[in-house]
Amino acid sequence: MNITRQELIKICDRFLEDKISKEEMIHFATSVMFDDEDQYECEDEIVEEILAQWDNVQIQHKINTRSIRFLRDHLLTI
Repeated sequence: MNITRQELIKICDRFLEDKISKEEMIHFATSVMFDDEDQYECEDEIVEEILAQWDNVQIQHKINTRSIRFLRDHLLTI
């Protein structure tokens, strides 16, 4: 599965609509980052960096509605 910017925007939308939790986002990021079977591939370095940040324990406390809305808007413009 190719993880694209569009996929990340959809994940952000689902989070902002309270359809997924912060923990589910973290679990997804961890699954992608530590995929031993090469099921996942990131579209580019931006996608990989975002997932790495979501997976980073020291940054996870910053995952909130405001930061995800900002990230979503940024993904739409790049």
